[in-house]
Amino acid sequence: MKNYIQKILILLFLFILLKPDVFADDLPKTERKKNKALEQLKEFHKRGGLPNFYHKIDTERKVNVAYLGGSITEAKQGWRTLTYNWLRINYPETIFLETAAAIGGTGSNLGVFRVEHDVLQYKPDLLFVEFAVNDKSQKPDDVLRTMEGIIRKTWQANSTTDICFIYTMVDDQCKEFLRGELSSTILAMEKLADYYDIPSILAGKKVVQLREEGKLVFTADPSENDNIIVFTKDHTHPLSESGHPIYASVIVKYLEEMEAFGKVGGHKLTNPFVNDNWENAQSYSVVDASKTGDWELLKNGDELADKFEKFSPQIYEGKTGAKLSFKFKGTAVGLYDVIGPGSGKIKVTIDGKEREIQRFDAYCSYYRINNVILEKQLEDTVHTVEIEVVDDRFDKEKILSKRNPDVFKKDKLKYKNYDYFLGNILVVGEGLR
Repeated sequence: MKNYIQKILILLFLFILLKPDVFADDLPKTERKKNKALEQLKEFHKRGGLPNFYHKIDTERKVNVAYLGGSITEAKQGWRTLTYNWLRINYPETIFLETAAAIGGTGSNLGVFRVEHDVLQYKPDLLFVEFAVNDKSQKPDDVLRTMEGIIRKTWQANSTTDICFIYTMVDDQCKEFLRGELSSTILAMEKLADYYDIPSILAGKKVVQLREEGKLVFTADPSENDNIIVFTKDHTHPLSESGHPIYASVIVKYLEEMEAFGKVGGHKLTNPFVNDNWENAQSYSVVDASKTGDWELLKNGDELADKFEKFSPQIYEGKTGAKLSFKFKGTAVGLYDVIGPGSGKIKVTIDGKEREIQRFDAYCSYYRINNVILEKQLEDTVHTVEIEVVDDRFDKEKILSKRNPDVFKKDKLKYKNYDYFLGNILVVGEGLR
C-alpha cells in the first residue's frame, strides 16, 4: 500500500511539472511570470496623432466625434459611450456632437459604402474606425481595399478630419496575443495606418494582460464569478459593466497622450496604397433600378421601416417572383439588405451567370441590417445584373437550431414568409444605368 501511494505521488508531481498551466489560476498573482511575447506587442502607435481634433477643441465651440464599426462599437454603455462622455467631462467648455454610425454584424465592406451617408455628411472632426473583429473573415487584400476606401473618402470630404483605428478582439485571439502575433486583418489595417500616418490602439492587449494576471476571465457567467472580472458572456461582446470599461480606459489613456502632439493641417492624399481600393464605392436607391413583380416600399409605421430608417431610409420588400435589374460600370457589386425571420433566397444573374444566395442564417430570429458582395473582381466595364426572389422553402428551423434549438418553436408563424428586403444597391464604379 505504501509503495502504491508513493507511485501516485510521483506521478502527480510529474504531471504538475509537465503541465504547470493546469494550476496557473491557483498561483499567487505575485508569482505569475509576464508573457514576453504579449508584453512586446505594441499597444499604441501614435504616428501623426490627432492634432486637428485637439486644435478644434481649443479654438471652436462645437466638435463632432464619429464612430464607425460593428456591434462592439454599437453597444449601449460601451466603449463608444464611455469615451464620448470622457471627452465631454474633460473638455466642459466644448459642445461635443456624436455621430454613432456602428451597425452590428457588419464590416468595412459595408462601411465603405455607407460612410458618406452615415458619417461624412455630419462633418466629423474625429473618426474612430473599429472593424478588426468583423473583418476577421475577410481576406487581407479585401481589407486593404475597403479600409483604404474609408480613409480616402473621409479625407476627400474633409482633409482635416483626424482618424483613429481601434482594434478590439474575440476570445480565440488570446492565443495569438500570447504568441506575440496579430491577426492578418489587424496587420492589413496597420499597413494602411503606417502609410497614412493614422494612430491605432490595440485595445484588447490589456484584456489579455489582466487574464494572464489572474484578474480576468474572458468568457463566463458574471453571476457565478463575483471575485474576478468577467469580460464577456459570449466570447465576443464585452459586458458594459466589466468589459467595455477596459477598452475605454486604454483608449482614453492614449487620447490623453495625443493631446499636445502632431502638426495641425490637412491630410494630403497621395498615390493610393492599393490601386484597386474602394474609394469609388457608391450606394444607390432601389428606386433607380427596373422592378417587375410584387415589390412594396415599406412606409413609415412599418416595423422594419421605422427600425432601420437611420441607416436605410428606403426598404423594399420583394415577394416570390419579384425581379429587379440594372446596369453599372465598375469592378464590384453588392446588396445592402435586411435579413430576419421572414427572409428567404434570391437568384442573382450577373452578365448571364446565375447563382442562388440564401439571405437567412442562424441569427435570423430577429431582423438586422446586412449586406452581401455579389462580385468583387469584375472587369472594369458595363455589367448587367438581375435579382429575383425565388420560391425555395428551405428548413429555417434547422438553420436556427445551430444557435438556439428552441427559438423556432416559440413562434413558428413569424418564419412562414420567404421574402427579400432590399435597401440599396452597392457599386464600386459608376452609377446605375
